[in-house]
Amino acid sequence: MSTVLLTGATGFIGAQVALRTLEAGHAIRFVVRREEQTTKLRTLFSKHADKLSFVVIPDITVSGSFDAAVQGVEYIIHVASPLASAGGDLLKPAVQGTISVLESALKAPSVKRVVVTASVASLSSLERPADGSVLREDNKVDFTIPSSETLATLPPFTQYHASKLASYKAVLDFQAAQTPAFEIVTIHPVFVFGRSLLQETADELAGTNGLLFQALMTETNTAAHFSGVHVDDVAVAHVRALTVGTVKKNAVQAYLLAAPKRSWKEVYDYVKREFPALPIKLVPVDQTSYEVDAGKARRELGIEFRGMEVQVGEVVRQQLELRGAA
Repeated sequence: MSTVLLTGATGFIGAQVALRTLEAGHAIRFVVRREEQTTKLRTLFSKHADKLSFVVIPDITVSGSFDAAVQGVEYIIHVASPLASAGGDLLKPAVQGTISVLESALKAPSVKRVVVTASVASLSSLERPADGSVLREDNKVDFTIPSSETLATLPPFTQYHASKLASYKAVLDFQAAQTPAFEIVTIHPVFVFGRSLLQETADELAGTNGLLFQALMTETNTAAHFSGVHVDDVAVAHVRALTVGTVKKNAVQAYLLAAPKRSWKEVYDYVKREFPALPIKLVPVDQTSYEVDAGKARRELGIEFRGMEVQVGEVVRQQLELRGAA
């Protein structure tokens, strides 16, 4: 039984990654920021109690903070990173948190592979991709981002986009400079949707699920089209990326994750049909935009992406259940 060091398990994606990692037979050494966070994780994964251990690292951006935690582990999955809604400085925790993990991994001969959760935004320059273009893992990316002072004045999602660009660039630079003995894989999902393992009340709705539910319930929708990936497909991709595939020497292996894009009209029709009592206000306007090619993940990781109906259906159903309206 191998041991996986996992960060970010108290988040939407990280919790699902933890479940799939445990179900695959790995033990997990959870990294948490506060001791009290272990209680919920112990309860959530009580069926796997013999495979759980914990280490508290209050500030993952501190160099050397993972030195003790990585000793003896074969794999690392680094999910922890601030969301667009987090506020404050997104760059430092995104970049320094990732570099801190990688630098500590250099000091642990046991580490075979590190999987880092990135984003589709990591593979797209801050300037919006041209309509009709196709995002792939090997596209050229302009990693230029504004100064910290300028960035702080920009919209939250632009700041988030910049943080994902900067953290991915840091991974590429680390690989080039250090040529570590371990392999590095990066996972790049589009918007992630699905049932949350962590949400217990309606008031806890947040993140991408919150964005989707809000889009359904308001008349304002700025997204060009529905582009999503199911949270469990993301989790499975992380776990398979631990051992599947060959990472070229002195390279970072990247995987885009995305189900086929759908129109907002299709989303609207689906929700009206499946949840007729829901007072949906979505105005289904679609625009020309870019495509995301997730063929590499399908071929190499064997991911069969669940479509819009499953993603949206799980989000809406969970929110109705928590509101006592299912």
